[in-house]
Amino acid sequence: MSPEIIFDPYTKLYSEASSLMRSSAVRELMSVIGREDVISFGGGLPFTGALPPEDINDVMRSVMEKGMAEAFQYGETEGRDELKRELAVIMGQEGIDADPEHVLVTTGSQQALDLLARILIDSGDDIIIEGPTYLGALAAFRPAGPHMRTIHLDTEGLPVADLERVLDEWSGPAPKFVYVVPNFHNPAGVTMSPERRERLLEVAEERDLLIIEDNPYGLLRFEGKSVPPMASSGSRHVVYLGTLSKIVSPGIRIGWAYGPPPIIDRLATLKQGADLCSSTLNQMFAEEYIRLGYWEKNLDVLKRVYLSRRNAMLSALEKNFPEGSRWTRPEGGLFIWVTLPEFLDTEKMLPLAINQKVAYVPGTAFYADGTGANQMRLNFSYADEELIAEGIKRLGKVIRKEIELYHSLGLDKG
Repeated sequence: MSPEIIFDPYTKLYSEASSLMRSSAVRELMSVIGREDVISFGGGLPFTGALPPEDINDVMRSVMEKGMAEAFQYGETEGRDELKRELAVIMGQEGIDADPEHVLVTTGSQQALDLLARILIDSGDDIIIEGPTYLGALAAFRPAGPHMRTIHLDTEGLPVADLERVLDEWSGPAPKFVYVVPNFHNPAGVTMSPERRERLLEVAEERDLLIIEDNPYGLLRFEGKSVPPMASSGSRHVVYLGTLSKIVSPGIRIGWAYGPPPIIDRLATLKQGADLCSSTLNQMFAEEYIRLGYWEKNLDVLKRVYLSRRNAMLSALEKNFPEGSRWTRPEGGLFIWVTLPEFLDTEKMLPLAINQKVAYVPGTAFYADGTGANQMRLNFSYADEELIAEGIKRLGKVIRKEIELYHSLGLDKG
């Protein structure tokens, strides 16, 4: 919205839910991210340079030959059966024995979050989220008006013992669900340990608690030992969300939800009113891309690229960030989570960083409870190693100047 607009004559028309919406911090940064003179660590943008044009041409040619008329027509709300079978193959790579009949194709996994919020949350309901958490989930949940109870993460992901203490002290109606990003967390970069996953499943069974397991990054492991998703247990308490955005391309907007049939059926009914169906052309492209094996080739390239870029960022952080800073060391995914000295405010510091032609996302964007002022999310998948080194150098200078200013004014004393 332009800054000169100070009056909205349509306010009386807006729903109560729309008043709860908040603009995403990444959306606010998009104009900056797109500037060629700014080194951006802000958006969760995957590397798409691993998509050879000849492979794309091959897939599109196959789609056109198989059914051009079908590709440009409406399709089933639940998604194409052929694609759902291929998505079940992908889930099988992580140990999930998925029935394609219980898969709902969505327009990116973000749509799945939106639909879940709309079928599960009434205003005033309680839900449990991680702190920090995926800002797209916050954007999807907020308009429904829930009370969001935050369980703060540590290096092994969600501390299930903390969750149990919260549930033991709970009064009133039980929480509708707990939302987790267990693999290479966005934004925190941490992975939930096998022991905690097992205990979380036990807690869900004991307390009849629904788990929303959002897993965009699970196949992007470039280091360490894989940990099976909780959905691989076959538990009726897990709704699993997947996406092709991170392992193929975000531009095709293919995500999916997999879980108990009654929930999937209700999601499909709501999706029908939202968009009728996801793009048939994009679905046919995705199913051919998977069927021909190109997704695995692309995945191998991505893991090599991301390992190199993560290492470049870790090295640059070690060299350029001041004492008192700490950060996660992800074994996959796209993000590093940085914690600075407590007296710093990364939201106030962001304009200074942009002036130095470098961008990140401030930590407060990822918390429902308003914490995270001294934290930031850095993306390492988009910029190459040379730009990462330069960008972290610039960012380190901005942080050091802020620390010097705080020292000189005595503000670091509280």
